[in-house]
Amino acid sequence: MTAGSPSVLRIGAVGAGRMGAQHIENMMNTRFVEVAAICTPMEHELEWSKKTAPDAKLYKDYDDLLKDQNVDAVWLSSPTALHKEQVFKALEAGKHVFCEKPLAMDPKDAWEVYHKAEEYPNLKVACGFPRRFAPAFLEAAKRIRNGELGEIISIKNTCSDMYNPSEEFSKYIKVSGGIFLDMNIHCIDASLYLLSQEKEKKPVRAYATGSTKVYPHFADYGDVDNAYGLVDFDDGTIVSVFGSRDNQHGHQTSVEIYGSKANLTLHADPRSLAVDIHDKNGSRLVNAKDQMALFSQAYADEVAAFRDWVLKGGETPYNLKDSAKAVSIGQALQHSVRNRIPVTIESD
Repeated sequence: MTAGSPSVLRIGAVGAGRMGAQHIENMMNTRFVEVAAICTPMEHELEWSKKTAPDAKLYKDYDDLLKDQNVDAVWLSSPTALHKEQVFKALEAGKHVFCEKPLAMDPKDAWEVYHKAEEYPNLKVACGFPRRFAPAFLEAAKRIRNGELGEIISIKNTCSDMYNPSEEFSKYIKVSGGIFLDMNIHCIDASLYLLSQEKEKKPVRAYATGSTKVYPHFADYGDVDNAYGLVDFDDGTIVSVFGSRDNQHGHQTSVEIYGSKANLTLHADPRSLAVDIHDKNGSRLVNAKDQMALFSQAYADEVAAFRDWVLKGGETPYNLKDSAKAVSIGQALQHSVRNRIPVTIESD
């Protein structure tokens, strides 16, 4: 830690819903991180915050939080539609920013956030993609950097969420932005992270198709429940993405990286524990219920990584340009699956 730098990162958490609550709990379990304040307009979230973080100052208004001199950084777990405005205001107030994915729904907004952050070189702005902190992905990145795979030819991603027939889930899907912007954007960002270990590559074209065999009403939202996407890059590299909303056994993520010298497979099975069960029903493994269970440690590690980046500086897996690229790719794939046409990816 440099001389004169603060020893604790004081965070103002914005939003205490499903993701926000998980982040707040991770912050409270991370050394040299203080949950200094929590901001939410929702009464039930304020009640939860009082019980969970009794020392945190509570706000209903985001602008009031930004005036708090005991807050060094804001952690945005708010609706995506608010991200751009909230990031802008935080930077103008002199706060570091962690923003949940996606950075925005619209690529234009995402790139405006990226360029706004460039205007504040002394402030850190990160977008939350926990796979960048998962051991398997860190190991793969190291091997790519070392040249063990040779030239990367393609990356194949699979990401499937557990079947959820609830009305609440359908309401969420309606405003989620679509399968590629909501769920598979994790695959897109992870691919950008892995590819960047070799060199920066520019996505140029997207193709996608999908179906609504499980949730027919998703079509009313311009979305699908199962989808395949392909992304071409300027050097000929291909990234494929498969996403499903109807896995019966829980969440599953897997990645296959094909190089000219070697291949890597990450998360080949969906186990959440190194436990196999053998009984009268046969043999089976313990599955992760959702992505947060499979990557629980990575979600915790990204808090520590953000703390270290703000307090100490230096290199970090966070990459805001990739976060903006991911929105451009995700939106292009979403447009392609809705219209069944190839789409040129508009970068910055």
